[in-house]
Amino acid sequence: MASSHLLVTLLVIGMTSQSVLAKPFTGFGNDVDSYIQTAANRYQVSETMLRGLVKMEDGWLNKLSPTGATGVGQFTVGTWNWLAERDEGRALGMVRVTARSRGTLADPRRNKRINTLAIGALARWHIARFQELGIRITDENLYMAHNIGLEGLHRALVGKSTKEDIRNMRLNGMKRWMTVNDFLTYQKRRYNTHKFEANFMQTAQKSSPLIKSSRPMKWVEPVAIAKIQPKPRNETIMVNNVSSQMKWIEPTGSMVWIEPTH
Repeated sequence: MASSHLLVTLLVIGMTSQSVLAKPFTGFGNDVDSYIQTAANRYQVSETMLRGLVKMEDGWLNKLSPTGATGVGQFTVGTWNWLAERDEGRALGMVRVTARSRGTLADPRRNKRINTLAIGALARWHIARFQELGIRITDENLYMAHNIGLEGLHRALVGKSTKEDIRNMRLNGMKRWMTVNDFLTYQKRRYNTHKFEANFMQTAQKSSPLIKSSRPMKWVEPVAIAKIQPKPRNETIMVNNVSSQMKWIEPTGSMVWIEPTH
């Protein structure tokens, strides 16, 4: 049993590494970065968590997922329309996705600013519900609530996942050999990897001007420098030369010492 669990863990780590390394991350762009900061400040949620979520969902370039989710936060139609009908959604300017607008350029989920702020609004609502349901408030759990829904996460944590929950998990990357706990572990590890990468890139861009430079960098091999013995100082020689040229002159008897006046 222990060896089987170890094998599953190694497979999960290997799959996580391959999925992250397959597509290098070059940043969200100044627009999405600013929207994430605004969402974090407006809803008092972790910017680090939001950056990891956006990176994991991989929707800032308008990807369409197998679930039909789209936009920066990869919102499904159901979640988007539910939030759009709430006071906070209306305050953000959210409008419902209709049969006519769904999947088109007119789909309101394609608005990057509103979509990103909606992530923060939903995270703030999840935090309040976590406290009611006894779910630990962690970045990983906030991501999972966004990914498979609050109720789906709660049922998974208490061991009561439904067939619909399992179907939703499969649409979000669950492998056939995975249990519900395996999937939660797998997704949380993936999320943490993406979170680290998203926040490390932001820190590197702020601290190093080389990140912004497009000029190729050239490696310069270090050059071995021979140790040079210091030359003997010649002060003694100079003193000897000077002393050999100096001649003492005796004062004459006609010289008179005069006391200095005040």
